[in-house]
Amino acid sequence: MQINLWTIKENLKGALHLQSQEEQICFILHTFGRLYNGERLSFFRFSPVGYVGEGVALLENGRYQSINYIRDDIRVLPVIRHAIEKQRPIYYDGQDIITKITSRYTRKDPLYALLVIPIIVNKLTVAYILNEFIEETINFETQLIEELLEFGKIAGELLVQPQIQSNHKLSPRENEIIKALANGLTTKEMTHILGLSEATIKQYIKSIMIKLDAKNRTHAVSIYIGQNIG
Repeated sequence: MQINLWTIKENLKGALHLQSQEEQICFILHTFGRLYNGERLSFFRFSPVGYVGEGVALLENGRYQSINYIRDDIRVLPVIRHAIEKQRPIYYDGQDIITKITSRYTRKDPLYALLVIPIIVNKLTVAYILNEFIEETINFETQLIEELLEFGKIAGELLVQPQIQSNHKLSPRENEIIKALANGLTTKEMTHILGLSEATIKQYIKSIMIKLDAKNRTHAVSIYIGQNIG
C-alpha cells in the first residue's frame, strides 16, 4: 500500500488553528483514532533526560481524560523504550503481551495488543502515543509501520514548528544557533549560513549549554524543543 502523506497532513492541519497545545494533542489523538481505528489512545510527552514519560491525555470511547498524574521511567518499560530508541512504531500482540508487557499494563480489562508510535521532531523523540487494544486484536500489516512513522513526524512538526519560540535565556545569535542545531545543521553548515567561523560557533554552543544547564548539544536541543511542547 502506498503511503499517502497528503492524507495525513490534510487530516492533521486542523490542529494548526487551535490555541493551546493540549487542544492540539487531543486533536492528534482524535485524528489517529479515526485514521487507524484506535481503541484506547494515550499521549505522553517524553524527556530523554531521565527517560521520563509524562502523561497528557487519554481518549477512549470518544471521551477524553487527563493523565497528567502519570510519570513513567521508560527505562523499566522496554516495550516503549525500544520504540523511542529505534524511532519507529512497534506493534506487540500474542505472546509478546505476556512476555514483554510489564506490570504497568496489568489491569482488570484484557490487553490484546499494544502499538507504540514515537512522535519525532528533528531526529529527536519528544513524545509518543500508545494504542491499547482491549476488545480485540487486529490484523496489523507491516507496511503500516512506515505510514505510522510519518504520522509521528508530521504530528511532531505540528506541535513544535508553528509555535517555535526563542529562549529568553539566550541572546538573539544564540537563539539562531540553537534553532539551527534543532533543525539538524552541522557546525560546518552553520558557518555558511550564519557567516561565522567554526570556532565562533563552537563558542556560542558552549555558552548555550552553560545557560541552559545542558550536558551536551543533544541535551541543549532537547531543552529548547521541550519549551515548545511543555
